[in-house]
Amino acid sequence: MIAPDTAGGGRDHRREAARTLVRERFGHRIRASELFFDRHAAEVAACASAMANRFFDGGTLIIFGSGLRATDAQHNSVEYVHPALPGCRALPALSLTNDAATVTGILLGDDRDAVFAHQLEILGGAGDIALAFAEIPVSAAVRRGLEAARRVGMLGIALLDGPDEGGLAADHVFEVDEPDPLVAQELHLATYHILWELVHIVLNHRGIGATPPAGARP
Repeated sequence: MIAPDTAGGGRDHRREAARTLVRERFGHRIRASELFFDRHAAEVAACASAMANRFFDGGTLIIFGSGLRATDAQHNSVEYVHPALPGCRALPALSLTNDAATVTGILLGDDRDAVFAHQLEILGGAGDIALAFAEIPVSAAVRRGLEAARRVGMLGIALLDGPDEGGLAADHVFEVDEPDPLVAQELHLATYHILWELVHIVLNHRGIGATPPAGARP
């Protein structure tokens, strides 16, 4: 049992230590965010515009990632299907990690690294969008998924935990130069929320805030 601190000095020390920790953690995240978006701001805007063009023509966003990043894929896909802001129409999106039957079936087969490529070759097509979340080093499954997406004519986007030297098959690559995986994930989260909002700004400006364009795919 810990004896009560009747003098209060120990309590004050702990409070100051907690304040210092919070200041350091927030300060680090602010600096990491500034560095990342100073580097990628123009690319984020270009990526959102390219995504909006695909959505305008009836394209679907297909998102994937493994391990911790699978949850980002699931989170991001829901935001497009169920927009949280008024005036934003639902957009077609799905996460490949949601289909447990398909994912586990492929993983039990002879080619586990085809877990995303196989699905993208069937579900994706020219005019669609593939968005991958990846840790470093980038797994063979994510690499092959992006390669499959390119083969079928999809717009490829990759959010990476760090620099990649392997030449990913993606049109837009966002590398987080950050050793802390939790900070990297926070920057990924900020990036895909900004992409979501910019996509809707572009689409609403083009006049399709409520209904898809004539001739769009169902």
